[in-house]
Amino acid sequence: MKYIFDVAFLPSEVFKDHDVRIVVDLLRATTQITTFFDGGGSVLVPLKEVEAAFEMKERLGKDWKIMGERGGLPAPGFDFGNSPLELLEAGVPEFAIITTSNGTRALMRAAEGCGRVLAGCARNAEAVCWDALCSGNNVGIICAGRNGEFSLEDTVCAGMLVEKLLALAPANGAEEMELTDGAMSAMALWHHFGPDITVVCQESTHGKILSGLGFDNDLFFCGEVDSSSTVPVLKDVDGVPALVGR
Repeated sequence: MKYIFDVAFLPSEVFKDHDVRIVVDLLRATTQITTFFDGGGSVLVPLKEVEAAFEMKERLGKDWKIMGERGGLPAPGFDFGNSPLELLEAGVPEFAIITTSNGTRALMRAAEGCGRVLAGCARNAEAVCWDALCSGNNVGIICAGRNGEFSLEDTVCAGMLVEKLLALAPANGAEEMELTDGAMSAMALWHHFGPDITVVCQESTHGKILSGLGFDNDLFFCGEVDSSSTVPVLKDVDGVPALVGR
């Protein structure tokens, strides 16, 4: 059996055909999404726009909460921001809607032309890679980037995921593995900047912005590797594209 591993540095790229896609927005959307399910959440609806989030809450009912950010901070009227540590401290709701500057857009873009989309981060790295290997032979990793620009921490995390995919694939019957140029480049950056993902977060442009906003502890939390076995999966839930935990 042959596996092909690919990395797209931005959601705006022309995607190759993939059986499954892992979306990475390390700081902080996909980490927040994973934490939501680790904390006991059941269903999380990702949306691109703030206005759409309020409209969806009106449609779904008062039991639903809104979380996310614009410029790293909660938009007015949100119940939660995009800090996984603050979410855990406040108590994770059962049902929520999330909209962020980059991660939720990347999730919706990844769903175009692909039947299985997963949310990946450092915390669930091995779990999400194993799920992807069991979902198909052509695995794509989509980096969310930041405001349409390349993101160092997303790409380094993607490179770590490529390395994990290579290590795990033989146990799932891989006899041959191929890396695209994107996957080779991401893994090269991982080898250059790793193995401390937290340091990468601290040195990246986005990490420095979050530090300036007072979210230093989030950088350490987002940099933890393989501390979660949760794999958020994008599915149709009562006619609405939503994330559920596996």
